[in-house]
Amino acid sequence: MMNIQEYEGRMRRMLTLAHGRWTAILAECGVDHRLLKHRNGPCPIAGCGGKDRFQYTDKFGEGNYFCRACGAGGGFKLLQHWLGLSAGDTLRKVEKVLNVLPETPTSSGPQRTTRDARRSREKVWNEARPIKPGDEVNRYLENRGIALEQYPATLRFHPALPYFIKDEHAEKYVHVGDYPAMLACLQAKEGSPVALHRTYLLDGQKAPVDSPKKLLGDTWFASAVRLGEPSTELSVAEGLENGIAIYKHHGPPVWSALTAGNLEKIWIPDTIKRLRIYGDNDANSCFDGQASAFSLARRLKKARRSAPLEVEVLIPEDNGADWVNVLAPQFSYLNHAA
Repeated sequence: MMNIQEYEGRMRRMLTLAHGRWTAILAECGVDHRLLKHRNGPCPIAGCGGKDRFQYTDKFGEGNYFCRACGAGGGFKLLQHWLGLSAGDTLRKVEKVLNVLPETPTSSGPQRTTRDARRSREKVWNEARPIKPGDEVNRYLENRGIALEQYPATLRFHPALPYFIKDEHAEKYVHVGDYPAMLACLQAKEGSPVALHRTYLLDGQKAPVDSPKKLLGDTWFASAVRLGEPSTELSVAEGLENGIAIYKHHGPPVWSALTAGNLEKIWIPDTIKRLRIYGDNDANSCFDGQASAFSLARRLKKARRSAPLEVEVLIPEDNGADWVNVLAPQFSYLNHAA
């Protein structure tokens, strides 16, 4: 069971990441798409009902709704009632969609401290090695059409990284097996490592597990995987593989934010005079990729009125496409997600 301090901290993190993405989250969690059409209808909250008293608006980007009988609420409350889950189980459900489930259970011992988390990241990172031709990471990136001749120091290969899943009944984590993995180090504003992104692999593909991509870190917002250090020009992208593809075809430096939510908040050095923002084309879902790219551009242009900043937003033409699809189209049949 989570204690109140952990619950509140995880809720704050989840709500930050979920902002502006609740329609997609609710749909992925099984909420009837008819409820999300911004039209009047029956209220899904248990015991409320009616015929046209409920309307989902997402007015403030929090999954907002209003019911003339039971009042207003947000995406979290709506999902909790729809699924009939406790607040803790609903939180874990959303965290799974956002791919930010905590790595270790708190019920088996004292809550991890910041120092414990740092030591865990350092241990995993130190066990890894630079990426070399022929290893699993290089094979995986070759299969995606984005292998590099030389890899940035922020990327590494781990030969056998343990993979765990949570036993929901026993409230503990179970060791499934060890897999080769691609590690990517996320750095905060001052350059310190704050999290590790791990992609579990097998035979040059993503490993056949529920969540082949995971994050090991707690406070990684606004950080980035830095593929090169900038002087006055910088490119930023959402997914890690998107960043590697841009690095390969257009050169460094490229920073990857990993998620659309984090791309909006990514820290950009004041020294940057020209910024290229490579967003995903999410027109086939909820436009998250476009929204995050233009939100970042807007934030920076408004903040830097006194210091000229040239910002260019680039979005793939095809619905559902990312920059791996654009820059390595001959490999798109593999249908990997960046």
